[in-house]
Amino acid sequence: MAGIGEENHKKRKLQDATEIEIDVSAPEPPSKKALRKAKKQAENPSKSTTDETAKASAPAESADNNQKRSEYGIWIGNLPFFATKEDVRKFLISNGSFAETTITRVHMPKSGDKHGKAQNKGFAYVDFSTEKAAKEALGLSEQLLTGRRVLIKDAKNFTGRPDKPREEGAAGAAAGNAPSKRIFVGNLSFDTTKELIEEHFAQCGTVASVHVATFQDSGKCKGYAWVVFEDLAAAEAAVKGFVMVKEDDEEEEEEESESESEKRKKSKKPRQRRVWVNFLLGRRMRMEFAEDATTRYKKRFGKDGEGKKNNADNGEAEPTEYGSTGEPLRQSRPAKAKKPEYTRYDKETVQKLSGAIVEGQGKKTTFD
Repeated sequence: MAGIGEENHKKRKLQDATEIEIDVSAPEPPSKKALRKAKKQAENPSKSTTDETAKASAPAESADNNQKRSEYGIWIGNLPFFATKEDVRKFLISNGSFAETTITRVHMPKSGDKHGKAQNKGFAYVDFSTEKAAKEALGLSEQLLTGRRVLIKDAKNFTGRPDKPREEGAAGAAAGNAPSKRIFVGNLSFDTTKELIEEHFAQCGTVASVHVATFQDSGKCKGYAWVVFEDLAAAEAAVKGFVMVKEDDEEEEEEESESESEKRKKSKKPRQRRVWVNFLLGRRMRMEFAEDATTRYKKRFGKDGEGKKNNADNGEAEPTEYGSTGEPLRQSRPAKAKKPEYTRYDKETVQKLSGAIVEGQGKKTTFD
């Protein structure tokens, strides 16, 4: 039995086989990524050619853009999206008396490719070596370039350009009003209630009051409200749309001593996560700093307020204005009753309107 077990545990001898020879000088076989790329190029040869031409033209464009800018330049707008730099050069040279060497730079930003063709953003900058050539080019405005009338003006003239979008933040520039504890909340659902808004914005800080605009017949929310916070920082967080909350690391190693865990907590910075407060009942709210209640009331119902004049003309009651605490500044005044307008009617009309019995004044006719 022992001999049989020893025979089973003996190592097997490898069979004699030819050794594998590896040629180190041979080229490396293509990877799977390279094979996929070659397959795509075979399927779309037009796209590959456009990519190669774009790569070849990239150094030329960068060299053109790196040229020294001239003081005399123009801006050309309303260009066709398929227009090229050569089209702009031919347009200026054919319609002007200056030479081609006068044009020192043509900068045309690209927007991407569409249907395999490169497109521009609809405008370009052209620099000239002389002031005379730049002035002459300005006179070519409203001329046709590949079927479109281009607009040409001085490159340093920024009239008509829209203002840069203001950054939304604690400064309150996006809202147009100075930072205050009172904010305006718009794009609310009709099912929103005062209690729901107060509970939602409690994540930012303590809410002093909430005033929801409601319909008179149903009492439902009109889609906007005003929220007043006790702290300015809470209002700024609400306008930003998120609150930074600290995360407590509850998981600690059991083997660590109390002193080691305290040291680790002190050395480690507290983690924070962002909690968004700009969504309520599936709708993204629009929040901005509201105008001060007193200032708003003076503008609408002051001595020269527009709202007071309109209400006086229409005979409507002045609405109730709420203060910073949510309480009304003063009750709405009832509308003045208009004096009835009297109209003179003739005798027959008065009898018809009153429904009185009128004595007959005609002649009685009898027949045989």
